[in-house]
Amino acid sequence: MKKLLVIAALASGFLGATSAYAQSSASTSASGSVTLIRPITITKTADLEFGRVVKPSTGSGTVSMTNASDAVTAGSGAVAISGITTSRAKFTIDGEGGQGVSVTVPGTFSITNGTDTITVTTTQNLGASTTLSNALGAAGSASLNVGGNFNVPSANSTGLYTGTLNVSVAYN
Repeated sequence: MKKLLVIAALASGFLGATSAYAQSSASTSASGSVTLIRPITITKTADLEFGRVVKPSTGSGTVSMTNASDAVTAGSGAVAISGITTSRAKFTIDGEGGQGVSVTVPGTFSITNGTDTITVTTTQNLGASTTLSNALGAAGSASLNVGGNFNVPSANSTGLYTGTLNVSVAYN
C-alpha cells in the first residue's frame, strides 16, 4: 500500500509539474520602415489675363478663355481687343515622380473694380487629381492650366478688374 501511495504521489507531482510549465505570455516583433519623398510644390508661371474687352452697350456680354489656349473670345455685344497679351493661368506642380496629387481650383472667383464685381467661372485641365510624371525615386511634375469665362454687364464701370485665384495641391 505504501508503494501505491508513493506512486500516486509521484503521479500527482508530475501532473502538477506539467501545468506549472503552461504558456502564460507570448511575444513577437514587427519591423518599421518609411519611404521619404520630395515635398510637393506649386509655382505660378502665368496669371489669368483676359486682356482688354469692350463692354456691350446694353445687356450683358460674354468673355471666355479655355484652359487649352491663351485666346480670348467675346460675344453678345462684348468685343475682345486683338493684339493685347492674354494668358491662361499656368502653374507647375513638382514633387515625387509617380505620386497621385489632389488639385483644388475654385469653381469661381471674383474680380472687382471699386464696388463692381465680376464672377469668373474657372475651367482647368487636370481635374480633381492627377499623377506626377516619372517614377518613385525621381522628380515628377505636372502642368496645371486654368481658364475661365464671365458675363460683363453693360452697367459695370470701365477700368481694371482684379482678384485672386487661389489654387492648391496635396499628395493623395
